Formats: sequence, structure tokens, C-alpha cells
Amino acid sequence: MPILAICPECSKTIIVERIPKIACPECGNQFNFVELQKNKLIIDASTEAAELAAARDNYAKNDYVRAADHFKRAYEANKNSYTAQYYLALCEIYKNIADSAYNVMGRVVDMVRSSLITMSRANVAVTDKFAFITTMLSEIKTIITRRLNARDGLFESDIDAYRKVSISDLTDLINLFKIDRELIMSFAPQVAAAMTELADCAIKVCYKSVQTVMVGDKLYTPNDADYKRIMSLCNEYCFFAHSFDPAFDTKEYSPDFTPNYVYNDKVLRRFKKFDEANQINAKKHLISNIGEYENILEECKRALEFTYLNCYRSMCSRQVKQHSQLFFNGFELLFRLMTPRVVAADKKRVEIRVEKFADTVDRCDILTRFLVDAYELDPGIGGSLHAFYEKLYSIVSMYYLPEFDKLSKNINKIMEIRGDEYFAYQKLLFDCACCCAPALRKYVDFSAEPDKTRNKLVKICKRVTDDFLLLSNFRIDELEQSNFYRPILQITTAVMDETEE
Repeated sequence: MPILAICPECSKTIIVERIPKIACPECGNQFNFVELQKNKLIIDASTEAAELAAARDNYAKNDYVRAADHFKRAYEANKNSYTAQYYLALCEIYKNIADSAYNVMGRVVDMVRSSLITMSRANVAVTDKFAFITTMLSEIKTIITRRLNARDGLFESDIDAYRKVSISDLTDLINLFKIDRELIMSFAPQVAAAMTELADCAIKVCYKSVQTVMVGDKLYTPNDADYKRIMSLCNEYCFFAHSFDPAFDTKEYSPDFTPNYVYNDKVLRRFKKFDEANQINAKKHLISNIGEYENILEECKRALEFTYLNCYRSMCSRQVKQHSQLFFNGFELLFRLMTPRVVAADKKRVEIRVEKFADTVDRCDILTRFLVDAYELDPGIGGSLHAFYEKLYSIVSMYYLPEFDKLSKNINKIMEIRGDEYFAYQKLLFDCACCCAPALRKYVDFSAEPDKTRNKLVKICKRVTDDFLLLSNFRIDELEQSNFYRPILQITTAVMDETEE
């Protein structure tokens, strides 16, 4: 009578007879019946069926300990019982799923791979394979998605820990998509749809993991190593998702930018309230309460950093609608930071406070990026840049140019005496050059249309850099050694490049 057994060479399930010499119909290797008995390779189908029935009954009652015992016996009765092997591993996962030290994702992937390999040896019909795979994917999809989506509390309380565990899980899970496609039957629409859904869930976790979070006044953004790793994982998941579904894309995917919007709104409302109280000084660009204004500027710096990180360290496409508000908030924040602060030192004298030149260069880089990317969303964005140049020119022409006109007439005498007036004039020229630098294309490389005000600022910048070098007697070596005035050489070069075009 035919008996089910497992070939000792190729491990396939085969039908054998009780005869001395047996040849495997799969691999052709020869062995004897006694060898099969000795190595426990004879399949006890009746025991397997009985144990599977008992196991399923306990499994349905969520009694994973007893279910595992019966699945183990069923597997011992048939080493190619992929069903018993799969559910035995699944019981182990459910028993340990609450243990934070247990590698759920890695174990799920191992379970799927080993069960599929065993199934390939069991010589079952394609319909049985398909039924098993779809059932298995349905069950593991629940485990995986719940695990990936159940960390919102950790995201709120400890974003670094959230990123760490997400990277670990996603690194293990990616191996599920590397399983042989014939083995997992991913050519079947149902299977492809399930795999796409899992990839989609993983991609959304990637998007969330790189998001910058503000806790109190502190920003938490992924370090470079984590950012690169998450980006790499996201690219892999996108590749697999697209391979399962060619229509798959992430163009409309976006992190939740709401906290960023709220913080920006808070800062911009503070500026608006300040402007209303300071309206009497608006025409002269004077700031009455500089202490309060600079306090707002500190928040403005955090808001700008928050906005920049969400624009360029998140995975959201910069052409989606969610980014437009961030860009336009960013312009307002940038122009506030880049505008000189005019303060009434006393009734007869004003003080003009200018950013450090290194900070100005950084702001210009951000402004250029914002302008280029926002232009794709709104071609009229050049208007906001023009308004900034108008204000900048108004301040420069109101407070700097009259001083230059007065002092330049006596430049030879000032250079000869080299007293307090010399150093004050030198500082004045330098500050003005720094104020005008954003009009130079080296620093803000964007022009939607010709801007006459920008050109006026460039001319002023040329004038003040020329006067500065003249005042310094063209001692370039000394300027290169100066920690404070060294940037004037960079600005001078940028002006020369501008005027040579």
C-alpha cells in the first residue's frame, strides 16, 4: 500500500512502497524503507490531521500554549507539515508579542520564509498553496500593521526611541519583500495587493520617523545616520511597492505639519501685534521696544529652523500643497531676520543692528532654496522678494546714504587722522555692505523678473565696498587676517562678479 514519506536527500514529500530499494521520483536518489523509518521520515497523516484539529480548536480560543503543543505533535508526525510549522511559530509570536525585547518583526519574516520553503517541499496543489499564502498574509498583516501603527504614544513622548525601534523593525521587515516571488506567489493579484499594503504602511512609518518634532522650545530631528538609513529603507519599500503595483506612488504623501503651522502662526501673530503697537514708527523703520522685538526674533529663528527641516528633511514632495504654507511662512520669517533693526539710541542718534555675516549667508541660502521651490507652486513669488528689497533699500537710503555722503567728502582727512571717526566710518561701510549682500546673485540666486530696486542695492554695495577698500588703503592682507572684517573681501568679489555680467 502506498505510504507518504519525506525524501532524505531532497526533503520532498513523496509516495513510497514497502520495498527494499526506493528511488525518489523527484531527485532520483535511492534509499531503503528502513532508512526512512530510522530517520522518522515516514509521514503519519492520521496523527497529523488529529493534532491539527485539536490545535486549531485551542488556537481559536486564544490558548496558544495548548495549541502550540498540538501543532508541535502534528509537525513531528509530518516534517513537511507547513501548516503545523507556521502556526507553531505564530503561537510563539503571540505568546511573546508583549515582550519589548522579543524581535516580533524578525520572527514574523523567518516564520513566513521557513513555512514557504517547507510548503515548496510538500508537493501540494497550487490552489492549496494560494489558499495558505493568502491566509498567512492576512494574519501577518494584522500583526505588522498593528505593531507599526501602535507607537503614537512613543512618538509623542520619546521621538528618538520611536526612530530607533522603527528603524529596527523596518530593517527586519524589508526581508519579507526579498523572499523569492515564485515562492510567495506575488504574481497573484491578491498577494500583490497584500504586499503593497504592507509596503505602504512601512513607507508611512518612514515619513513619520524623519519628521522634526518640537517639544517645548526644543526641536528633535533625526541625526544624519538615522536620516540616511530611513531614507534608504523608504526607497527600498517604494521600489517593492511599485513592483507589486506599477500605479503606486507617494506624491500625495505628507507628514503632519500641523505643529509647525501652529508654531509659525504664534510667532507671526506676535510680530503683527508688535507692529500694531509700533505703527507710529513704521515710516522711519524704527523699533521702539528692541528687547521685546529681539525676544520675538529668537522664537522666529526656531520657527524658521522648524520650517526648513520640515521642508528639506522630511520626505514630503516639495510640490504638494502642504508645503506651500510652509514656504510662505518661511519667507515672512526670513525677511524679519534679514531686515536690519533700526533703534533710537537717543533723540539725535539711531543705531542699526545687522546680523552676523555668516548668519546672513545661511539665511540667503535658505531663501534661495525657498524661492526656487516655491516658484513651482506660485510663479508670483518674486513679489515678496521685491517687497523685501524695497524695505531694505528704504532703510539703506534713509540711514546709510546720508552718512556716506557726509563722510566721503572728508575721507582723506579721516584716513590721515585715523581716529574714532575712521573706525565708525569703517563699521558703517561694513554694515551697509552686509545689508546689501542679499541683493547679490552670489547669495540669492533667483530672479523671476528684472528688479530695479535690487539693482540699486547692488550699486550701493559696490560703492561701499570700494570706499571700504579705499579707507583701508587696500591692505588686503590685513583684512584677510581680520576675524571681523574678512567678509568684506567676499562681498567685494561678489560685487565684481555681479557687475561683470
